[in-house]
Amino acid sequence: MRTSPGQLTLRVELSGPLAWLLSADEVELELPEGSRVSDALRALCEREPRVAEVLFDPDTGDPRTHFLVLINGRDIDVLGGLDAELGQGDVLTLIPLIRL
Repeated sequence: MRTSPGQLTLRVELSGPLAWLLSADEVELELPEGSRVSDALRALCEREPRVAEVLFDPDTGDPRTHFLVLINGRDIDVLGGLDAELGQGDVLTLIPLIRL
């Protein structure tokens, strides 16, 4: 995908139920420069509406907490959480967590 000026291309890696739901283990998103993790998650849900209820609580609209979210292999919690800024070519990974 060729990126337009002022845009960035982001690869989103999916696993578990998200990959099954979308029949793909990765998708590419084109977002405005300066986009944050929360923007990428919303854009993914707009592009693939079936993911919205899995990623976001339908009652509150808040992201669900049972996913590990990584940027280039690093937990977003150490990068600024959902407000972490994304860069050109970043890889956003969504991993469902199972808590015992």
